[in-house]
Amino acid sequence: MTEDGMRGAVIAHLVEPPLASANSVDPVREGWSSSISHGGGPGADPATIEFVKTKSFPTCQLHEVDYISHKGWGMHSLIKTWQDEDGGWRAHSLGGGAGPGPNRRRPWVNFCAGFGPESFTGGGHVVGEGAEKARSVRLTFANDVLIEDTVDDGVVLFFEARAVVAPADVSVFDEAGATLASYREFADFAPSR
Repeated sequence: MTEDGMRGAVIAHLVEPPLASANSVDPVREGWSSSISHGGGPGADPATIEFVKTKSFPTCQLHEVDYISHKGWGMHSLIKTWQDEDGGWRAHSLGGGAGPGPNRRRPWVNFCAGFGPESFTGGGHVVGEGAEKARSVRLTFANDVLIEDTVDDGVVLFFEARAVVAPADVSVFDEAGATLASYREFADFAPSR
């Protein structure tokens, strides 16, 4: 696996222009908005693409990438890459958004997540009051699958090849291992028992 191949696939996906849509977005937008694409790419300005965090797993890689869109908006995207049998690289956006993170009174992960029949992929920026003290995040799913990641540049990335059952208990820890926040996530839209 080459890092240049992975990054090249991500950049090629991000700079691809979006497909025309019947839904137009008001150019005057305030606050945070989510982004889920259904074709084309986000039309990123290639000079602004920043890989905030990349993490490799046995079958894929995850990337938290920030960039300026073709509309001039500051964007965040969670992108999964993997290598095909022929050696080519694939990139798939799991989601993202624009604007500052939601206001929270405690550290909170602004998740993008994908649930498959045999895997979980997720991650995002740790935001909210006290987020600068966060050093790691642990997810404990209802079927006792536990995954953890360190907070690097304000971002966590997760991939689990086993099936998980929602919801998940999220714990955010500081450098000493003290709990900064605990809450439940994925209760409303993910697979459950």
